[in-house]
Amino acid sequence: MMALIILVVLIACNFIMALVSSLAAKPHNYVIVENTFPAEKIDDPKVLHFSKSFRTRQFQAASILTILDFVLLIPMKDSSFMLLFFLLLYLTIGTNYLITLRYIRKGHQLIVENHWQLTTQPIQIDTRLVLEKNRKLVSAWWFLLSLGLILLLSGLLYQRALLDLALMLLIINVLIWGMMFFIWRVISRLPVRPLTADQKINQQYNDLTKFYWSSLSVFMSGLISLIIFIPLLTMKMDVKFFSLLTILEISLILLFCGASLWWLVRLRQKQDQLLTSTATFRYFGEDYYWRYGMYYNPNDNRLMIPDRIGMNISVNLGKTAGKIFLGLIPIILIAAMAVTIVPLYVLDYHPDPLSYEIKNEAVILDGPFVKEQNIPFDQITKVELTEQIPTGIRTNGLATNNYDIGHYRIAGKSAVLFVDHQSKPILTITTNDHSYYYTNKKPAETKKLYQTIQRFNQ
Repeated sequence: MMALIILVVLIACNFIMALVSSLAAKPHNYVIVENTFPAEKIDDPKVLHFSKSFRTRQFQAASILTILDFVLLIPMKDSSFMLLFFLLLYLTIGTNYLITLRYIRKGHQLIVENHWQLTTQPIQIDTRLVLEKNRKLVSAWWFLLSLGLILLLSGLLYQRALLDLALMLLIINVLIWGMMFFIWRVISRLPVRPLTADQKINQQYNDLTKFYWSSLSVFMSGLISLIIFIPLLTMKMDVKFFSLLTILEISLILLFCGASLWWLVRLRQKQDQLLTSTATFRYFGEDYYWRYGMYYNPNDNRLMIPDRIGMNISVNLGKTAGKIFLGLIPIILIAAMAVTIVPLYVLDYHPDPLSYEIKNEAVILDGPFVKEQNIPFDQITKVELTEQIPTGIRTNGLATNNYDIGHYRIAGKSAVLFVDHQSKPILTITTNDHSYYYTNKKPAETKKLYQTIQRFNQ
């Protein structure tokens, strides 16, 4: 089941990335795949063929990668499966970027061959535009609503006696809220440039950008909290409501993705309508600085700038902070892969990955993804061997087809699992506050531990 879910996720990534990248083929500010074309040439057959070819290549690549992704359905160990998943995901990212890079070159070649180069115009300073650049910016006070929602949801979990989850929810959501507020601050500080000789159009263009982007950051700060909170409701709710909450969760995720995309596309359309209403568009020669699909201009004081698709904020890699940001990306990608795969390799190939020890009249359980659990014998109220774990919900840790390791909620009670489903039986240890589920790689060792605990509790 997990293989099928991850396969669907990968396929979705393939086509979402192709879809988002293909937006660069639709003219925005007369820019097509990082190249600025003359306004009168946007509908030229050569330009239309160039745009169509770029979109076609993106979706062809997504289709080929999707066929390749089906290799995940081949039975394999969890560590090999996750390694392959990450490699396929990074292959999708790399392929998408290389296609974009190739077409940036082709677009520039098309402009040069047809002598369509635009004359670079000096940057003008519109004092009024600078002073009124944030007049349509959504007020930061709206963030208080999402912050209040976070506190309310955390309080509901606290009332349900889910103290750890309430704290975890509060920390995660406050971090997300802080990130959204930081994005709002970045939007408010974005410098402005007059794109045309028409002062009114320049002001309207800037007002649209500030309003749409700032309102989206406020919207996301609240909706993400709901998306995180709803699965936690199932921990102390009747099972019959589980399907309903699952549908609600999926609906919110779709709403989040769909509404965000629709909002940004709507912004693009309105911006383009403004620019097509005037013939005084100013070209600043920025194609040169976007020739690698990323903005690199050491002479530009801006660190954060709008991207050329009109739907995101990019970083100036010509600044020191921009270089640090770029350097962190491969480190984060490699770290994410290592943090996931290394413990799985330990579970798959270590001779005793889920270990136990009897010490000081207590049993100590240990394994990857979760700190060791010290269980005194005098706190154990029940011990038994079983073939199956009751249905529960993971709060943190690892869950694959073969392993369940970490903290769960099972039958309304906190539980810690050290379980390899390839090894049976499963040892269940119950105390007043927690339940523990354990399997050793050798079933005989699991039974031995069961007998040892029984002797101590007699």
